[in-house]
Amino acid sequence: MFGLLLGTGDHGDFGVATVGGAIAGAGLAAWRAGEFRWEAFDDQREMRRHLLGAALMGFGGICAGGCTIGQGLTAASLLAISAPLAIASMVLGARLGIAILIGGPFGVAWLGLRFRERR
Repeated sequence: MFGLLLGTGDHGDFGVATVGGAIAGAGLAAWRAGEFRWEAFDDQREMRRHLLGAALMGFGGICAGGCTIGQGLTAASLLAISAPLAIASMVLGARLGIAILIGGPFGVAWLGLRFRERR
């Protein structure tokens, strides 16, 4: 499947198999414990919000050349010059996202300094 998606003929390695194994193992463990259940979103708005967030995270990871672990944690441990900018951007993005989620896009809480209740 990996080769079909990329067209390179490469096959999945240990990392790709680990993802599938983690999903299968978690499902099996939940089933054996009697806790397996299907869950869904409450409404279509919530599902669209989650899908948009996932797409934006993927796009951001591609534009940044890596994920938050690679650009923030690993870069900081290697004393890379890009680490402070990456970490500050992550903090600002998270703060802005929470402010928009709670206060609305043009509310008083634009930067998350003060939150107001949604009506």
